[in-house]
Amino acid sequence: MQQPIEKATGNQLIRLLDICNKLGSSEDLPALLDIAIDGIIELIDAEFAAILLLDQITGKLKVAAASELSSFVDEYETHQKTLAKLIIESKQPLILNDTKAIEDAHITLASSWPKTLKNLLGIPLVSNSKVIGVLEIANKSGRGDYSDHDLYLVQILAVQTALAAENARLFQQTDLIADFMHELKTPLMALTAASELLAREVLSQRQEELVNMLQVETMRLSKMAQDFLDLARLESGRIKIAREPVDLIKLINDVVQAQKPQASARNIKISTEVPDEFPPITGDFNRLKRAFLNLTNNAIKYNVEGGRVLLTLNIVEQEAVITISDTGPGISEADLPHLFDRFYRLPDNEGFTEGTGLGLSIAARILQEHGGR
Repeated sequence: MQQPIEKATGNQLIRLLDICNKLGSSEDLPALLDIAIDGIIELIDAEFAAILLLDQITGKLKVAAASELSSFVDEYETHQKTLAKLIIESKQPLILNDTKAIEDAHITLASSWPKTLKNLLGIPLVSNSKVIGVLEIANKSGRGDYSDHDLYLVQILAVQTALAAENARLFQQTDLIADFMHELKTPLMALTAASELLAREVLSQRQEELVNMLQVETMRLSKMAQDFLDLARLESGRIKIAREPVDLIKLINDVVQAQKPQASARNIKISTEVPDEFPPITGDFNRLKRAFLNLTNNAIKYNVEGGRVLLTLNIVEQEAVITISDTGPGISEADLPHLFDRFYRLPDNEGFTEGTGLGLSIAARILQEHGGR
């Protein structure tokens, strides 16, 4: 039996690659969705196509792009029996190639859809194993039906469209976070300055406690905002990882030197066991240093008074392995699966929860960007 890809003409394959390249080069969500719509109409000779995306906050299905502009007003509640709803629930494509099958399905359609429907084709848009929307196509031109070949071409475009749409959303979120950070800096600086001035005054014990609390929480908010911005940039691809030789012995020694003041404050000994020589790896020295600072920070913070932290460097099965061990109480089985979740924090030895809950998420993301784990 001939495979769908073998049935594709040379012109179709060239056009398909061209559309996929355009989808990958755009960060403008409406523009890339229009590219996908135009490409589908052309590739499988359809009369109508629409892309519905699932709103992450409201849970509603909304027409984000279509071959007819009037469709942009259409929005569905998740309980309505739409073609998109059926596809989201099944996570499978659906082809209805005759009017009776369409009528029997009792599907709610957008007001902009063609009044006469000959056939329907729907494809789920999936990103990271999660359905984010649906691609809907109506009425094959002429008297033909939608074939496995049409389905194959559209599925390739659906994969690329979902990936491009999620990347565009991340870029937009990063821009929003960057704007928020910019606006947040001014009041944070004002609060920091005000708390420092207050700390210089002669205050009652209660007033000193309030000023100290203000200073601690202002610093924590500043760090959280910066960490959140860094994580968003990493996840959106805005941060470019350098590809340069990295001396891991120097990196570990730099991390230990930077963490000595924090360790000394709790009488914790921080030391290393590294070879005299070690082959360089390819990566970003400063980003990797940030990751290991975050990890050693936790090793100190959750350690016991007078404890130890040890950093070791070895080669195991042709991989560079850095181990950070400490004499703290350890981590419970229940907490292990959540260690790299955003904002997940463990209580320290005194029962308090410190930090922003983003340090390990950032460390994990940096290591993933380097092909590590």
